[in-house]
Amino acid sequence: MTTNPVATRSGERTYDVAIVGGGIMGAATAYYLAKAGVSVGLFEKGRVGGEQSSRNWGAVRQQQRDRAELPMMIESVRLWTGLEEELGTSLDWNHQGHIALVYDEQTGSRYEQWLPVAREFGLDTTMLTSKEVHDLLPHYRDPECTGALFTPSDGCAEPEKVTCAFARAAVLKGAEILELTSVSSIETQNGNACALWTEQGRIRANTILVTSGAWTSRLLKPLGVSHPSLWIRGNVVRTNVLPIELRKLLAWGKTSYRQRSDGRVNIAAASVAFHDLTVPDSFRYGAKFLPVAKDHWGSFRFSIGRHAVRSLMGEFSDFTTHRTLDPRPEWKVLKQAAALFAREYPEAGPITLERAWGGFIDYMPDELPVLGEVPGYAGLFMAAGFSGHGFGLGPVIGRVMADLVRGNPVGHDLTPFSPKRFSKGFRAKEREHA
Repeated sequence: MTTNPVATRSGERTYDVAIVGGGIMGAATAYYLAKAGVSVGLFEKGRVGGEQSSRNWGAVRQQQRDRAELPMMIESVRLWTGLEEELGTSLDWNHQGHIALVYDEQTGSRYEQWLPVAREFGLDTTMLTSKEVHDLLPHYRDPECTGALFTPSDGCAEPEKVTCAFARAAVLKGAEILELTSVSSIETQNGNACALWTEQGRIRANTILVTSGAWTSRLLKPLGVSHPSLWIRGNVVRTNVLPIELRKLLAWGKTSYRQRSDGRVNIAAASVAFHDLTVPDSFRYGAKFLPVAKDHWGSFRFSIGRHAVRSLMGEFSDFTTHRTLDPRPEWKVLKQAAALFAREYPEAGPITLERAWGGFIDYMPDELPVLGEVPGYAGLFMAAGFSGHGFGLGPVIGRVMADLVRGNPVGHDLTPFSPKRFSKGFRAKEREHA
């Protein structure tokens, strides 16, 4: 994926826009910028799509989105429907819906409360009866299910394909992508972002966009910028090819699962996420997460393990020590999830767990992303903090950020996502490089 950027007369490489981070947000933005004729360089310390962008569940979901995100997500679904043709490759896009199963009255009531939001935005979301669920999922066998929330216009795609497809298409349009090239710091002059310091030297840019996921807070901290995120670890396991058809939709119930185009099924523990205590983030920002921790208290697990130790040793301060975050999956939890799936789908027969993986989510206190220009630094933008539901937003975020950094109308109200909401008491610390 690495390409060779053009040097200026002084020998320094330069771009109109330099992007830090090669996940779906960075790759999609690079594509839309290059498509518009903008000179763009993308810098990724590991491989494009190597972290959470290829490790998520593949959901393209409008259902149960925060009201503030819904207008963008609705546009994103429209973009997804034509994305395979536009990028010239298969993404295993399936436009067959998202279903959230109901097993108790409290859950059903919570889902029903979201229906007015769906109607307000013109979505096709409905509540299904137990019979309708079993008609929709003919191999599903769980008498405890009392119904479901269902949005037929939702979809899913294969995360392992999408980010790389955006990156390849961006290169064809003229973007330059450098893998295995970490960014150690962002240079500013007189309150303006002007350059990146990378493993390949100083890179000049008129505009800098940070899309570095879980690494964002560490990259921005030297500038005095607060990005109060925690690393939340999700886990997924993949089965053998199963002799049943799940309609390729994404389901959320006792477990979360999606059948791939090859017949294998990705299964996740829908209600369990791990926070690996890292220093100093866990202690610096912990109080900000008390409200969301209260709402999800039964879902979070707190872990003191290898990443906590490595954080204490300062490993994560050097962006070259961990080219790709590859946390060990929680096999015990995943085996329990697979057993629940097997009970709900007895016709699947013997299930073999072929592969499992983990991934770190850049999780925000209000569970909303951070989109916009960084307070105190002209020309420095960020798109981060997607809190575990960014994959489906990928295409629209790419389009929006490409317009935003060029000063064009973005077509959406980004006020709820402003970086300023975390900048109380902000003091800019300009950092110069000799």
